[in-house]
Amino acid sequence: MAIPRRDAAHLLRRAGFGGSLAEIDALAASTNWAAAVERMLDTSAVPAVVRPPAIDDPTVNGYERWVIATQWWIERMATTTAPLAERMVLFFHNHFVSGTDKVDIAKLVTQHQLFRTGGLGNYHDLVQRMAVDPAMLQYLDNAANVAGAENENFAREVMELFTMGNFTFAETDVISMARAWTGHGLDYTKQRYEFHPAKHDTGTKVLFGLSRNWDGPAALTEIITGSKKQVAAEFLAAKLWSYFAYPKPAAALVTQLANTFIASGHDLKALVRAILMHPQFLAPAARNALVRSPIEWFVAGQKAIRLPATLTHPEWFLSNMGQEPFQPPNVSGWKQNASWISTSAYWSRGAWAGHVRWEASRLGLFAGFETMTPAALVQAGFDRFGIVEPDPQTRRELEAYVVGERAARRGWAVHPNLITLLLLSPDFQVA
Repeated sequence: MAIPRRDAAHLLRRAGFGGSLAEIDALAASTNWAAAVERMLDTSAVPAVVRPPAIDDPTVNGYERWVIATQWWIERMATTTAPLAERMVLFFHNHFVSGTDKVDIAKLVTQHQLFRTGGLGNYHDLVQRMAVDPAMLQYLDNAANVAGAENENFAREVMELFTMGNFTFAETDVISMARAWTGHGLDYTKQRYEFHPAKHDTGTKVLFGLSRNWDGPAALTEIITGSKKQVAAEFLAAKLWSYFAYPKPAAALVTQLANTFIASGHDLKALVRAILMHPQFLAPAARNALVRSPIEWFVAGQKAIRLPATLTHPEWFLSNMGQEPFQPPNVSGWKQNASWISTSAYWSRGAWAGHVRWEASRLGLFAGFETMTPAALVQAGFDRFGIVEPDPQTRRELEAYVVGERAARRGWAVHPNLITLLLLSPDFQVA
């Protein structure tokens, strides 16, 4: 192996959804770390998007369409040959937030395609396309934003949550941004963006201290490439670093990444590359520093047990774990780490592990397990679940479990219950 197995596993967990020992070793065979990163950044193998027709069928009730969309997305995350592209969809789903509490599932699936095609492209282009996306126009009420009756929802959130962060703008900027976005709405079908000149405020507006006849897209350009570009670049760099590496990066690290991002012309792939190539990404502080979110854990588990989403049923379990696809808790999205640690959330993960263990066992997850030594069987489990550096206590406990069950003549329970224990092990809960 040209790079250490532990580093390859780390990269697959962060830039993908984990992998088996075979997948880890394949990535570890890369010439060097830079080559391994480029393999993860390569989206040429992204599978075609075959959207289930029922998602757009108005004769199918909304819940069933959500179930179909959820299963389809989970299945895509678990089986894609270019996982980083779907990791970016998941990131932007939680960044440019929209949800089914206000938006039809078909629009949200379409919005995800925007993230899928633009998530590693030019950030300015992505922000502009997001702003006029029908799901966003509906979710944050800009479709109802007209001159003389301004709606400030999108104006505030696009600055506070999407591009710059708290305390980077004034209340007067919210008003000016809202005025700039008046008239940018939906057509009569409510399915497509349409600009309505008669509803647009053409007056002079003061935004970030600059007085002119601002229009919405120009205001976003000012944020991304103009007077607020450093603020915006650091805001995104910090959030992406927290997503891929560890929370609360040092200010100097954020500035370094932001400067690289700006110099690249706001190329998202360049920013992700800079994160994955940074020495701190492989430092001890980044190792096992993130609790897998329910979706990340579910997808990693589904990859390991190799069952389709029609059998794993994410629609039954993810909500109780705290992360229901297409339904973030609010416009600020889901939080990290501690948000996923609770008794109820862990029991919900246990319920899913219990649900899938028998089906996975029936398919023979560990072939020949009956004749394996306890040590060999546990190691086979680690290999399948991509745990390359198990905690010694985890190994001891699992081996002791196998020995105990066999001694009690409950060998029939070893296979399914070992699957449950691996899924719920601390080693698999973290990325």
